[in-house]
Order: sequence, then structure tokens, then C-alpha cells
Amino acid sequence: MIVRIQRQSILSRSERLLRLQGVALIALGVITLSIWNPVTQPGPKVCLLRYAAGLPCPLCGMTRGVSLGLRGRPREALLYNPLAVPVLVLALAMAVVWGVEFVGGRRLDLIAPPWLRRAWSHAMLLLVLANWVFMIAYRREDLFESTWIGQLWTAFAGGS
Repeated sequence: MIVRIQRQSILSRSERLLRLQGVALIALGVITLSIWNPVTQPGPKVCLLRYAAGLPCPLCGMTRGVSLGLRGRPREALLYNPLAVPVLVLALAMAVVWGVEFVGGRRLDLIAPPWLRRAWSHAMLLLVLANWVFMIAYRREDLFESTWIGQLWTAFAGGS
């Protein structure tokens, strides 16, 4: 078997509390996005890349996508950000693993050969880059003129 799960030594008190904090943080995010619908009641835009250049970052649309995923609308979620549903599934899986580690007091490690870990890391990096290309090509929401760089360009070009 190439990959296996191994139970490691007993976690220290601080490591157990860290697991509990992770579960609580994910639970808080799930509860918040279950109550608040950012699709119908959008919050503030916090992406600096969108403000500066009008380009979406790889995470733009993630809040709306995860919210739709929690509401059982995964196809719509993928339109906001293709990584929204996988991120939601990963977060819920991490919460379960951390909960098991907290209750059991033992760390669960995924043991894999170094070449497989490197291949996995490279595949995840390529996935995020491909998502970013998709976001730039199909999810442009802001006009360049409304961005910081666009306003500077207009100020300097209009002043001459």
C-alpha cells in the first residue's frame, strides 16, 4: 500500500486545544454561511488584487460559492469559484479529523512516499493556477477604470 493512515503518539494539551480551535473555526464559518447568504446580501469586497488591478484572485467568489454549496446548490457554487465545493468538502473533512484527534488524543498522519507528496503538491499548485486562469478569463466583475491602477492611469493620462 502506497498511502496509509498511522496513529501517532498522544497529543500534548496545546496540540489538542489547537485541534479544538480548528474545529470551532470551521464550525463558525459553516454556521455563519448557513445564516448569511452572501449571494443575496453581499458583504464588502476585501480582495486587494481586485481593488488594485480589477483582476480576480484565485479565491474570489469562494465565500459565495461555499455558501451555495452549503445550501445544496453545487452547480451554482462552481460558477462563482470552481474550487468552492472541493474547499468545502476539505474543510469539513479536516474538522472531522481534528475532532477525532481531539477526542482520541492521538494524531492521525497520512503516510506517503516523498515522491507522492511532491506530486500531490505540484498537482494542487497547478489546480490553483488553472483556477486563477479561469477566474481571470470568465469572472471579471470590475471595470479597469474603477481600480486603483485604472484611476492612476486616468489621472496621469488625463493630466497630460
